[in-house]
Amino acid sequence: MNFLGSCCTRYGGVTFWAAPCYRSTVKSAQLLSANKILVKNKQIKERNIETLPLKLCPGTQRVSFGPTIWTQVRFCKGYPRLHRDIEFPSFDAYRKSEYKDVRSTSWGAGDGKPGFTYVVGLFGLLAGAYGTKAHLIHYVAFMDAPADVIALASIEVDLSKVLPGACLAIKWRGKPLFIRNRTAADIDAEKNTALSSLRDPEGEEQRTQKNQWLVVVGICTHLGCVPIPNSGDWPGGFYCPCHGSHFDNLGRARKGPAPKNLEVPPYKFITDTLINVG
Repeated sequence: MNFLGSCCTRYGGVTFWAAPCYRSTVKSAQLLSANKILVKNKQIKERNIETLPLKLCPGTQRVSFGPTIWTQVRFCKGYPRLHRDIEFPSFDAYRKSEYKDVRSTSWGAGDGKPGFTYVVGLFGLLAGAYGTKAHLIHYVAFMDAPADVIALASIEVDLSKVLPGACLAIKWRGKPLFIRNRTAADIDAEKNTALSSLRDPEGEEQRTQKNQWLVVVGICTHLGCVPIPNSGDWPGGFYCPCHGSHFDNLGRARKGPAPKNLEVPPYKFITDTLINVG
């Protein structure tokens, strides 16, 4: 490859005189030494190549062009600087003193790390894991319900003020909540009802925790209207005025288009006269 490059450079080159003001615009020019200039002059005379009639300026040197693309350029001391506007950077200021001389080092030298670097890496890993955990908790907490919504999710109701046979209507989670104090007559009236006669069969044990108290959501299961307590064809039951659905005093659908019983919300008795709904 070097042989072909030197031959192409020798027999395919064009030599002309150029002033320093013109040499700045030439991108791939190679300045020759004084000895090479004499050799080129001899070659020009032998080949009868006419030089360009350019006026010389002080400090003019001769420039030679040729297809030198195949000529290798090796890194060594005193190499020809083909790109005079680029300075090769030196990173010696960042190297350790024992690694500045590349001739006295081997491949992979300096890869070993002292023990404190592993300690710093471990603490950095722990800090990164803690920050990631805190960031994820922030997103999870952001998606959770706010405090005002959580506060309305459950309510406590005092039952001591609900008289026998009366129905307390309160608002819970934006919906009406019916709490009825069932009398002994109400309990006896539904005690012997056959489940086979019901549209949505549920017994007293499934509808109440204590047979004296009925807690249901006051929304008709047909189209979402609000039934009227203590009305309808069943004593102590509920009647929906929108489409004529009737419910007994356990909130079970007995007549009309309602397909299911009134919903029983989750609740528990804190005391005999205090319940927590939600």
